[in-house]
Amino acid sequence: MSADDTDATAKSEIVFIMTEEKKALLPYGTSPSFPAIEITYTTEWDGHLAGKARDTITARAEEIKTDYSELSQLAKDTEFVNAIEKRFEVQVGKDYYVYERERGLQFLSIIAPHEWTVATQPHQYHGWFRLSPDGTWVRNPE
Repeated sequence: MSADDTDATAKSEIVFIMTEEKKALLPYGTSPSFPAIEITYTTEWDGHLAGKARDTITARAEEIKTDYSELSQLAKDTEFVNAIEKRFEVQVGKDYYVYERERGLQFLSIIAPHEWTVATQPHQYHGWFRLSPDGTWVRNPE
């Protein structure tokens, strides 16, 4: 085999390899037994995917908005209860109640609203809270 024959063989192999790689990109079958390749209308599918992505993002944004609102309320409640003078040591996981005396002084108590007598009942009730292990005060639903 001469050098020219070797070059010709290498060139034909390169052409054959390039043709094999391009077969997948052809808009028709490369053999009579292959089915015809039809490019389908994809705009409807793209619209479906865009709508699905929009719905997912909107739902996640609503979750973040709700989480932010809950976190903001938790911060306000924690700041509120921490500002109240405490005359005893509070314990994690215990329920505490916030009241206000007639003079406007707020205080923390372990006595629930229904446990007060008429004569000893504070002027105003502000809520039921529980101290969390992370140091935040969680308002309990009434």
